[in-house]
Amino acid sequence: MSLIADCFRRLTDISSSCKSELKGYKVTDVSRTRKVGIACRDFQDLKQKACLKLNVTNDPEEVNVFLLDGSLIDEEYFCTLAPQTTLILQKPGEQVLSDADILYDALRRVNIDFLTAGDRVTQFLTDNLKTKVALLNRVLNKDDSKTALSTRQEHPEWFENLETNYMSKEAYMHRRCQDRIRTYLYKTIEQIKCSDVFMNDYKARQQLLRTIAFFKLQLKEDHYFGYYFDRSRAETKSDTDETDYGRCYDHCPCNFGRISDETYLRQRYLRLPQSLDTNVTADSDTIDETDARKFLDSEKKNAKAASDEKWKDSCPYRVKSRDTQIAICDRKGEFKCEGRWNADGCPYGDRHKINPYRSKEELALFSTWNLDHKIERSRTLIPQLLQISRQDTVNEQDIYDCYDNLFTVKNLRLVHIICHDKGSHK
Repeated sequence: MSLIADCFRRLTDISSSCKSELKGYKVTDVSRTRKVGIACRDFQDLKQKACLKLNVTNDPEEVNVFLLDGSLIDEEYFCTLAPQTTLILQKPGEQVLSDADILYDALRRVNIDFLTAGDRVTQFLTDNLKTKVALLNRVLNKDDSKTALSTRQEHPEWFENLETNYMSKEAYMHRRCQDRIRTYLYKTIEQIKCSDVFMNDYKARQQLLRTIAFFKLQLKEDHYFGYYFDRSRAETKSDTDETDYGRCYDHCPCNFGRISDETYLRQRYLRLPQSLDTNVTADSDTIDETDARKFLDSEKKNAKAASDEKWKDSCPYRVKSRDTQIAICDRKGEFKCEGRWNADGCPYGDRHKINPYRSKEELALFSTWNLDHKIERSRTLIPQLLQISRQDTVNEQDIYDCYDNLFTVKNLRLVHIICHDKGSHK
């Protein structure tokens, strides 16, 4: 295969949703001393240009990109970000501080009055927080006059100080739930790859990588379950309800349908050599020396791994479509606590309910509610998955059950902070 063809295959590995349009972003370093504007076409282009402008000499593959709230960004998540989003470039060994961390450090450095104020804020956030959240919930303004409003134009104060370009409450809440589920995915992958089984058992590692690849594909198909927080997907009692539960928002990271599931999996996750997908086209003028050099460098880094790994031709697990996509709130956007992991319901009744669609104060308080695993992710589910990966024959249903327990309301319940038990679920 010629160098040009190889480069072309590499370029088609990029998700179709973000491979040609030029977009602008703001990038700063971890110390926030410099901020530069970057115009780029994809995630790798952003990292290369940001490293150049911020005088970072590390290989772009070694640097990480974060949001201002400390969320780690990958290539897939980057495709969903709005233009002009501010990002943080992190070199190996550096610590990323959130805006809240920087504000508190600034308070500590000014004078004793601010020091006292900063310490009091910290104490408030750490000392008996559950009681204080309950108090805040009781004193919230329960004015329902704007709850039903949806757009930024109709209820601008709801969107005030939110770093988002979403124009409706439903779209914003949809994305916030996706972020929570995505965090569970990242934590799952991190725990798997840090395990002794993954590092020392070659056969189990192959199985775990295929399982991770399936998780990513299935989560795309399921829209990262963003509809759990989206009141437009609330179930109704009307037999004539014509809600299209198969529709998803444009910002859902699930639009990989331009290439087959198998091709997407092979190209993006399993790194298998294959012929070009005839359904994907590209402008050959975009393949320049930089692209060729980047491709060759990447191939060198993966050469040893490619020689060791003998992957199957496709993912052994079929991606399934769900018939319905139902929110866990009602049509007004009200959520109710489902109680501790080992209880049949919440003993506090109507005292543990919240509507983040009502006001920005309730939206902020909703961030203290948790999607809690009844069967624990880190203590039970991941160890079970590691054990399954070592079996000679893996039951397909076991992988599906693990996925449901990790990411769906089969094992997740929304709970008020008071009902969130962080101890062992035994």
